[in-house]
Amino acid sequence: MDEEKIRVLIADDEDGLRSTISAWLSDEGFDVQQAADGLEAIKLVQSHDFDIALLDIKMPGVNGLEVLRFIKKNSSTTDVVMMTGMSDVNMAVEAMKLGAKEYLTKPIDLDQLVPQLRSLIRKRDSEQRIRQLQAEHTARLLYDLHNPISGLRQSIGYLVKGMAGPVSDQQTELLGYMTSSIDRVIGLLNDMMDLTKLEAGRVRLNKGISGMNDLVQEVTLEFHVPLQSSNITLDIHAEPDLPTIEFDRQKIHQVMQNFLSNAVRTTPAQGVVIIHVQKIAMVMEEGQQPAGYIMVSIFNSGPGIPQDQLPLLFDRYRNVTDAKDNQKTNLGLIICQRIIEAHSGKIWVESEVNKGATFYFALPIR
Repeated sequence: MDEEKIRVLIADDEDGLRSTISAWLSDEGFDVQQAADGLEAIKLVQSHDFDIALLDIKMPGVNGLEVLRFIKKNSSTTDVVMMTGMSDVNMAVEAMKLGAKEYLTKPIDLDQLVPQLRSLIRKRDSEQRIRQLQAEHTARLLYDLHNPISGLRQSIGYLVKGMAGPVSDQQTELLGYMTSSIDRVIGLLNDMMDLTKLEAGRVRLNKGISGMNDLVQEVTLEFHVPLQSSNITLDIHAEPDLPTIEFDRQKIHQVMQNFLSNAVRTTPAQGVVIIHVQKIAMVMEEGQQPAGYIMVSIFNSGPGIPQDQLPLLFDRYRNVTDAKDNQKTNLGLIICQRIIEAHSGKIWVESEVNKGATFYFALPIR
């Protein structure tokens, strides 16, 4: 990255120190913006992209640790460096645990500051390149696996149709079992490819202004047959006159499909699925004021999820065991999480064994 394009946020309530650092970095070709307190820093992060944030730990109101938490949640490409007095070392250590790259002890050595920031950017760029190469390798591997397996499924389809000769009932049953197994593998590979693209940042959101109630009606129509065949009751409770919001309709459609598919699969015959769509106020980060969100929840009257399994639902390296001791992968939910987080929203699950489960997501009203 060119030096003149490195964007730095300096947040410190000491006007003299903040101005001095800003002038020094500006003279070195950095693009610098200043914040006199933590709340102003958060507002700047919401409206600008920064490569580095220099944060004073002790600021009035929203302190540096709270700003750090907000940045780690909402601006993953911003590296954070904490500035601290000698008495703040324990808080600086806590900041490192929260994701700060390093901390500087006041008074700041300006001669060393520029080389430190340049080194930080070089290290970040190298790490991004390594992650990109890993993602590209994984994507190629998944693609190489997907093609022959899809070809195998097609060949089995020809056999089932008798294109290679007569097929007995027993053979047809066996070929059907093979097809089902292959479909599960293909579905898993598709999920893994989607997740790889999302985590590599190769999926761009195609946002537009739309209404959530319309999307809910659209998705539920797709599940009319499986709901009817299992005699599952679907109740939809949507607040009227909800504001339209900005989101990627296709991606949120995918999230709702996943939620409803899980609900139909886990709900017993003559069970119930209940969807709520409503406007709520939520505080996403400590120190923030409540903001408006459109929340969608989908409840199913299935067996529920054990409490010790809930934290694993969004862990890509762990499988989840439901209340009936059936193990299943949770890549679909992890993909949903990445999509919702890309919209600056929130996703979560609440459940008790034998009392069903409720899956939630909330998107901000801009």
